[in-house]
Amino acid sequence: MYINRVLLLVIGVALIFLPAIEGWMANSETNWYRPYLLWLLIVIAAYWNQRSRYPDEL
Repeated sequence: MYINRVLLLVIGVALIFLPAIEGWMANSETNWYRPYLLWLLIVIAAYWNQRSRYPDEL
C-alpha cells in the first residue's frame, strides 16, 4: 500500500502541534465555529490529495 509522503508529513506535524491546536480549540473565548474550520481544512486537504489520482489507481 502506498502512503503519500505529503500526507505522512502532515500527520507528523499535526501530532507535534496537537497540544497547541487542542488549546486553541478549547479556549473559552473562541468563536463557536473554530472546530469546524479545522474540520473544513481536513476535508479540503483530503480532497486536494485525492483529486490528482486516476480512477484506476484507487
